[in-house]
Amino acid sequence: MEKLRLILTVVALLAAAEARADFDQANAAFAEKRYAEAASGYQAVIRERGYSAPVLFNLANAYYLDGNLGRAILNYERAQLLAPCAADIAGNLNVVRRKAGIPEKPAQWLSTDALSCLGSLAAVLIASGLVFQQVTGRGGLAWVVATGVVLLAVMVALLLRHPERDRAIVVAKGVPVYIAPVTVTQPLFTLTEGQPVSIRKINGDFLLVDDGNSRRGWVTPAAVERVTPM
Repeated sequence: MEKLRLILTVVALLAAAEARADFDQANAAFAEKRYAEAASGYQAVIRERGYSAPVLFNLANAYYLDGNLGRAILNYERAQLLAPCAADIAGNLNVVRRKAGIPEKPAQWLSTDALSCLGSLAAVLIASGLVFQQVTGRGGLAWVVATGVVLLAVMVALLLRHPERDRAIVVAKGVPVYIAPVTVTQPLFTLTEGQPVSIRKINGDFLLVDDGNSRRGWVTPAAVERVTPM
């Protein structure tokens, strides 16, 4: 068992070193204005180590400077989910949205992850209050009621935020939208790169999307990407 644990530790350290090397190489490519190469490097870090706000921010910057506005907006939004109060992320996101001709998204108070953490904390506080009441015979009920109200508010906020799971960004230029999940018909309209849409349904190799202006239609999956990865 100890040998196995040691091997797993070594593998973890090697993986971390590899991810760090990828990150350093991506930063070097970015500094030398090789933005497409830098974006590939940051993507490798994400595949190896998972999502983080700093790497997503760097990835979005690389995409923006490489002229890929859709993927820049997508990754700024992903970074903002993890760091909702970061002014540099919000600032860059608004700059790229203006450049793409996309209206700014209304600010949100807390991210979904932050609300989930707050809900978990409220649940722990409720349990602590119950234990305190049983041990001391006083004070616990008011504590439970107060934290229960917080927990209920968090649950309501998460329910209201649920549609955000369907939010996606158009990552290609001039995406045609069709009346049916086939490409043999004339497009109904065209989506702009960087435009936000909501994914309503999946049918084979097509997605039904809503552009938020009472217009719906079918697009190919390569044209849009969810902000919250599935």
